[in-house]
Parts: sequence; structure tokens; C-alpha cells
Amino acid sequence: MLLRRVLPVALLVISACSPTTTAGAPTATSTPSATPRVLEPVVFMAGFKAQANLPFVAVYVAQEKGYFRDEGLAVEIQHSAGQGEHVRLLGTGRVHFSTGSAPDILKRVATAGVPLVAVAQIGQKGEQAFAVRADSPIRTPKDWEGRIVGFKGTVSADYLAILRAAGVDRSKISEVAVGFDPRVLIDGRVDVYPVFESNEPDTLQRLGVPVRLFHPAEFAIPSLGLALMTSRDLADQKPDLVGRFVRAALRGLDEAVRDPAAAIAITLTYAKGEDPEHQRYMLDAEIAAAQNELTRSQGLGAISRQSWKELHDLLLGLEVLPKEVVLDQVIDDRFVRDARAAR
Repeated sequence: MLLRRVLPVALLVISACSPTTTAGAPTATSTPSATPRVLEPVVFMAGFKAQANLPFVAVYVAQEKGYFRDEGLAVEIQHSAGQGEHVRLLGTGRVHFSTGSAPDILKRVATAGVPLVAVAQIGQKGEQAFAVRADSPIRTPKDWEGRIVGFKGTVSADYLAILRAAGVDRSKISEVAVGFDPRVLIDGRVDVYPVFESNEPDTLQRLGVPVRLFHPAEFAIPSLGLALMTSRDLADQKPDLVGRFVRAALRGLDEAVRDPAAAIAITLTYAKGEDPEHQRYMLDAEIAAAQNELTRSQGLGAISRQSWKELHDLLLGLEVLPKEVVLDQVIDDRFVRDARAAR
């Protein structure tokens, strides 16, 4: 696939000097002391609204701290309006970087041939868990039989994997589409609700309904969360640009982990009107999910081919993927490795 649009023709120029004045004297213009710096325009579109998802925060911090400018990039930050807008625009070259979960990247490549590639793995475990009210009699997935279980958009691979691992008879479950409003668990419209672990448990707690969670990891189910992604074309044709973006974003990521309070303050300049305490809950949860044995040795954002392979094989076995995916086409760890080696 030819790269339809990699970068706008126009370049942004930042002057190294500006006019100076002396008190009581006419304005004089100084002689430039350095060559004006050319910044390459880049568009980053977060995969959802502005909020404290860790890869979003990494980009927010990198922008506000000047890390992208340090790499010669002028980054425009946008947010997806939903319905896969960020993926569509990434595929056409109108967006250069975005975010996506590892399962979604694999599914879009396998089903639609969208040339996506993960260049930094931020979430080292999946985002989804399954919530029941804390006072619910449901104690194991087998107890889901005879109950109403909600799903968002489509039935997830995590859900199917839990059913298989726990020996649950799916035909005995009533599955209903519920969207993204967790209050359906409060009023009893569902008995089990799929939650994004860094978000909705806190929302439900604030509404006065504590919950218990079923995690895929409890059933030895492989999972991965959000990644920074670009197009295969951009990674192949502009590796230097991709490397500079990843390097700056990882600086923002490290800074957000080092000082979450400051990162939230920056995030709220984008996520205007959001509750600061809820945003901090989200960030803390995602920071915890971003760290494991791999990242302790290789740094945040490291990509494990083995983890992707295990996830791929799970999705293939569940028939979530219609065909095998060549992993080397959807993960590219050279940019993270190079960024970490340079620090």
C-alpha cells in the first residue's frame, strides 16, 4: 500500500531569536544567532476522549514539557470521536500516530487488512474485567449461567476465554449489549458488567455501588492493553520520524510515572471539566498495569513478542481472528529499544 499522505508539505519554523528593546531607546532587531529550526508537523489522535489513559497522558506531558519540540516535531493532538475514527484516519495517513489495544490491532489487521503496527506497548495487561455487585451471590464464572451478562459493542475475547477456562455453558447465559453506562449494573438490568478496570469500578464506587471483579489473569488468560501505534507505511518509510516520536512519548511516559500529580494537572488542561480524583484513579491504575518484570528490565513501553504470540494464538483459537497474522507486521520494537538505549 502506497503512503497516501505522510506529512503535510508545510513545515513549522521556530526562530532562534526575537526582536529586543532597550529601555528608552528605539526598537532594534538583533542579528540571528542560530539557524531557525524546522519542526515537522505530526498528528496524534488518541483513541478516545481526553482523559488519563496512560498513553494519552504520555503524549500530553511530552507536548507540554517540550519533548516533541526537542525531537524536531510539531505535534497536533486530536481525540477520536469514536466508531474507529482514529483507525480509519491512521490507515489513510491523515493521522500519523494513535492508540489501540493489542487485541483490536490484531483483529483489524486480520479482518480488514488495516496496516497497523504497535511501536510501544504501554499496557502490559488487558484493560477489561467483569464486575458484579459486591453483594451479588455470583462467586465464580459458573454462576454466570442463568444470569444476564452485558457486553460492549461485541462479545470480547476475554469473556469467551473465561467461559472456556471455567467450563461455562454459554447457551445458559443471556448476553445483552449494554454500551458504556455502568449504571445498568446498579439497577439490575445486568448481573455481570464488562468494565475498563482503570475507569468504571471507581465510577460505580462513587455511585455507592462497590463491586467485585473477575480478571482474565485469574484464569491464566493472556492479555495486553493499549499500545502506541502507527501505520506500517510510516514505520517503513519514515523510521527516523517514528523513532523521534516514540522517544519523546517515552520521556513523557517516564515523567508521568515519576510525578503523577503533575501529569494529572497537565491532563486536565486537555480533559476540561473531568473530575481530578477520578482521573488520578485512572492514571494510578494504568501506571500499575504498565509495569511488570519485562518493563523493570527493559523500561516502560517494552514489547514482548511472546506476549503478543500468546494473545494471537488465543484469539485465533477462539475464532476471534479469521486467519493468522504475521506478528512481525503488527509489532515493531526497534523504536522502543533504540529510545531506551539512548537514555
